[in-house]
Amino acid sequence: MAKKKRKHLIKLNNKLKTLFKNKPFEDAVTTLNDEALYGLLMVLNADIGSLERVDIIKYLRMVWSEGDYNKRKIIVEFLEDFFKKEALDKKDKVQTILSFLEDLETSPQEEEEILSFFMDKKLSKITKEKVINKLNYIRFSKILESYAKELNIEFIGDNSIEFCKYHNILLENQELKINLIHTIKLNINLQELIKYEFNKAVSILNEHINLAYSQKEQELNEFLKNVKNLPIKDNLFDIFKSLNEPVSNLYHCPIPKKIVKKIVTNLDENIEINENKNNFLISKNFEYNLFGQKLSHKIIIEYEKPTLYGLIWTNNIDEIIDDLNGSKKTIENEFKLFLNELMESLKESAKPLELEEDYYKTFILNHIKPIINDKKSLKLKRKVARRLLYYFNDEIKQKKEQAKKQELLAKTIRDFKKLFPVARSLNRDIVFHVGPTNSGKTYAAMQELKKADTGIYLAPLRLLALEGYEDLKSSSINASLITGEEEIIDEDSTHISSTIEMLNSEIDVDVCVIDEIQMIADRDRGWAWANALIGAPAKKVILTGSQDAIDVVKALCNYLQEPLTIKKFERKNPLILMQKPTSLNKLKPNTAIVTFSRKEVLALKSKIAKKHKVSVVYGNLSPEVRKEEAKRFREGKSNILIATDAIAMGLNLPIKTILFAKDNKFDGLRRRELTTSEILQISGRAGRYGLHESGYVGALDYPTLFTIKEKFNKTLPPIKLPISIMASLEHVLLIAEILQTQNLLEILEFFSDNMEFEGPFVAANIDSMIELAKIVDEFNLDLVSKYHLSCAPVSLSSPYLEAVFRRYLKLLEEDKEIPFRDIKLKDKASSYQALLNAEDRVKEVSLYLWLSFKFSDKFKDTEIAKNVREKLNSYIEKTLKEENFVKKCKRCGIELDLSYKFSICDNCYNKARRGSKK
Repeated sequence: MAKKKRKHLIKLNNKLKTLFKNKPFEDAVTTLNDEALYGLLMVLNADIGSLERVDIIKYLRMVWSEGDYNKRKIIVEFLEDFFKKEALDKKDKVQTILSFLEDLETSPQEEEEILSFFMDKKLSKITKEKVINKLNYIRFSKILESYAKELNIEFIGDNSIEFCKYHNILLENQELKINLIHTIKLNINLQELIKYEFNKAVSILNEHINLAYSQKEQELNEFLKNVKNLPIKDNLFDIFKSLNEPVSNLYHCPIPKKIVKKIVTNLDENIEINENKNNFLISKNFEYNLFGQKLSHKIIIEYEKPTLYGLIWTNNIDEIIDDLNGSKKTIENEFKLFLNELMESLKESAKPLELEEDYYKTFILNHIKPIINDKKSLKLKRKVARRLLYYFNDEIKQKKEQAKKQELLAKTIRDFKKLFPVARSLNRDIVFHVGPTNSGKTYAAMQELKKADTGIYLAPLRLLALEGYEDLKSSSINASLITGEEEIIDEDSTHISSTIEMLNSEIDVDVCVIDEIQMIADRDRGWAWANALIGAPAKKVILTGSQDAIDVVKALCNYLQEPLTIKKFERKNPLILMQKPTSLNKLKPNTAIVTFSRKEVLALKSKIAKKHKVSVVYGNLSPEVRKEEAKRFREGKSNILIATDAIAMGLNLPIKTILFAKDNKFDGLRRRELTTSEILQISGRAGRYGLHESGYVGALDYPTLFTIKEKFNKTLPPIKLPISIMASLEHVLLIAEILQTQNLLEILEFFSDNMEFEGPFVAANIDSMIELAKIVDEFNLDLVSKYHLSCAPVSLSSPYLEAVFRRYLKLLEEDKEIPFRDIKLKDKASSYQALLNAEDRVKEVSLYLWLSFKFSDKFKDTEIAKNVREKLNSYIEKTLKEENFVKKCKRCGIELDLSYKFSICDNCYNKARRGSKK
């Protein structure tokens, strides 16, 4: 079959060679006209997006080189038909043209010229009138050729003739033959001229030539009279030799460069003269006094060569000196204007600094002098001023920032504790419940909170705030819930459970519980714990947290000059480190496996769910879904929990054994090993008191277990000072006033670089705010709105959420209400991607509800948003309960880990590599 196909291809190639006289296709295709090329595109049904000839040829070469028999056959058959048609078309053209010439007496040579001229024209465009006109033109040209031959002239366009006519003059006792004339325009129409007999026409042409010669001869004699008074006393013979190349104006007669140079430098020995093809460049050096220093600069004047020759022949060479001095004056005036404008720009830029005049002069001199010395010119472009202003701003940047920083520090309250006047007025007692997980420290704090007449519970997570609210309600306490995206307000409430960022520092209470105080060291959120510890408006502030926070709490209480009591709690049951890794095939009920990404959680679930009922918890899940998944595990509806470190904080679960799947995580900046604090915080969730006598900690493999063992018994390293402080709205407005800007990005970066506080504080890491500020600044919004929007809970790692955020910003800019539309969902997600999309939609709801508290008049569809959140949570929960997403190799179908990066397995990949090497 392959031989037969090859035989057919050879036949096609032979046919093509016959059509193109043995040329290969890649060369032959370039000889085709546009009609043939477009025709080939059509029969090949090609849409290459371009009708440029070069692109069509490139495409056809590619099609031919692919060796597809059917396509080659189409090309060859089309070209055979095209060439046949073209041959017939040529035959028709010849017959048509000859039929037009039948009634006319023509010579074979005339017929040949006419046929040659029209052969490339379309047949429909060839008319008898055009053929006769062409014949008349050929005959007209023949007559003109006879005149030209007789008179030794040449007819050129525009009714003109070209010829040579010489005149002899005596210069310096030498006879010089000069070609006086070259081209003249006739004042008689050539169409009229050919009506005369040959001799008559020649005579008329001769009269025109002689008249032109006579006029030029008279001009030459006048010119020679004037030459006697010129500074040129010798070398005239050499000068006039150039008249063998005629000039239309004798006063533009070329003069040798050495003579021109001699004449010009006689005016001033400091003048230099150079030339290029068409011009003379005459220059002279001058001095300019800039702030007491002399700068050398060159004035250059350009003269077209005929113009300078004219100045010499007419004895007006002194005008060069006037031109140089005039140009010098103009350029120096322009330079003064440049300097004045530059000085004004520098002063305007440095306005707040009140610099001395000499500072500006020194800067200008230091930067302008090298430029002028290099260019040898005072003519400076505007971009030089822009560049110098840039350098100047760079030079004074530190001075300006220092001045603005001093202004900021002078105006702001640098003693951070004074930002919370209510807390300062209460003479607070601070108690720190220190202990590991499962030691009862938070339980004891909550019991004191419940006994108080009024109180606040500040939680690190929305889920824990919700649990705190439900705990207070279950104890018959009137309570309200306040988080960034929802409020449940009881008008009779005496207690509030809220996320820590939502602390109201203006309403005083009896007791405030601040949970997980060690979070004060968190890179992104630590500022909220600092605000709470310093600003909680309670007579008694109870902190709960781990031992590593003791030093930092002591330092802050010392700064506040408030008494601190430390109560230590011990773990209520032992935590035992397992000595061998645990296989997935030997998992026991009430085991939690901890890994550090959503993909890894779901990949493990797909493996384990074949033998066990599994719950999953990871950060991207909404608090409601996390709570439901935890509830399933707590009630025994699932016996294995797979989670990220989202379980490390506050979730009370009946976990007997914690197994680490990995010993490293990506923390948003880099992949690193787990810290001692993270390992102990996660491990502490094992062996819940009252449910298990002991807790067990292990790993799924030896390398991970070695890391856990190494850090398990280590003492937690103390949290180090200083503590991070967030940019408040007051800071932003103050910096905006100082910098005279509404650009939030500029304000936040200034805060980050320059803000200083008394006490153990530094400006917080606000990278996430800065990233959002870059987007927010694209829209025309007031600064207060920009600030709130830069604090919004938006994950820019999700393209969908970024697009949603931008849509909200656009509608806010247009002062429009922002609707939230209901959605329709299936019972559960059918793919991993559908699950991720649903998680993004939950985050969209959270963003909408969060913004509804800041912009209540624009984000009004909160009930719809909450309803959508319920649907999404149900959808995600059913998916997690029932679905185990499986990834398979595209080639062999073997099951792959969901976290596996590639679409084919290693075995299939290696087989493909071995095959390609053969």
